[in-house]
Formats: sequence, C-alpha cells, structure tokens
Amino acid sequence: MARQTVAMLLMHYGTPRDREAREQLAAVLPEAEVGEADEVGVFTIAVEAPDLEHALQRVWDGLAASGTDDHIVFLEHPKLPEHWRPRSRRPGF
Repeated sequence: MARQTVAMLLMHYGTPRDREAREQLAAVLPEAEVGEADEVGVFTIAVEAPDLEHALQRVWDGLAASGTDDHIVFLEHPKLPEHWRPRSRRPGF
C-alpha cells in the first residue's frame, strides 16, 4: 500500500452547502487526509491504497456514502483527461 492523492473540486465553492459537503465526505473517510479547499474550490484527498485506481474507487464510494456527489466532483481522472472541460463555462451560458 502507498499513499495516493486524488484531486477534487467543490462545484459551488464559497457556498455553505459545499463546505458542509466536504466535511461530510471527510466524515465517511476517517482514514483519509482531506485537505482544505483553495480559492477556486480544489482540494485533495490522500488515502492508503495499492494504486490510484483503488484510491479513486475509495473516494467514489465515499462520495456515494456521504451523498455529496451533487457538490463534489473529481478534478481529473487519469483515464479521462480534461473530462470536465466540455461542461466548463460561466454560469448562465
């Protein structure tokens, strides 16, 4: 096992609900090190896992268990680089 780091993004950063969602996710992953979000809502989660795929699965399971998948997304998945880019634009456009 090794320490794997997964980058995450708060969808509506700055809102109380997204801050609460990060706390809820951290609560269901007590063995993980959940970092603080930066000025745009990016934070990392470090977990012990045999590889990155297992780490991604553990974090995904945590998102599902905490019910926070409407507020938190994976920043970048190694097999889907820039998977978020087609959806990124300013609100209302």
